[in-house]
Amino acid sequence: MIGNPGDGMEIVRRTFNWTSAIIGAACVGRMRAAFDYAYAFAKSDNRSGPVPIIDYQNVGYMLVDIKTRIEAARYFTWKACDLYDKTNGADEELGHMVKIYASELSVQVVYDAMRLVGVNAYGDQTPIAGIMEDVLCFPVYDGGNMGVRRRQLHALLKRPDYDPMQSSSGVHV
Repeated sequence: MIGNPGDGMEIVRRTFNWTSAIIGAACVGRMRAAFDYAYAFAKSDNRSGPVPIIDYQNVGYMLVDIKTRIEAARYFTWKACDLYDKTNGADEELGHMVKIYASELSVQVVYDAMRLVGVNAYGDQTPIAGIMEDVLCFPVYDGGNMGVRRRQLHALLKRPDYDPMQSSSGVHV
């Protein structure tokens, strides 16, 4: 037996506090893999003219937007993991927010990388289709984002002792 009788919900709750932030890290890794492929592709593909497509503004802007979103997710994930460590797993907010944000963002980012590469991204000539298969599971994995919103975050917001600035401060009281 793990814990004492009646401890089950608390054990499950703390487990989800941990796994949610870790899903954010997995999302960042898959987004980065899609970016790396799209970036290398943009530097070497010249089917649109005499120069690699990275020389065209739209491609450069897409890459910048993708990279910016990845870095935002990376920082948010780091912050949630750091707060998890500092609070010994007691923080209930940032990890779940990261799970929702990074998992939904990863689908968008990988889709944008696919758009940059074009129709070949859907075949087996590139790794991006497989990366998309990977990231599509993240929003429904580990309780599903709608369930996390309802069971963890919405319930947290409704508690009378909820402090909206507590997670932002980086300390848990």
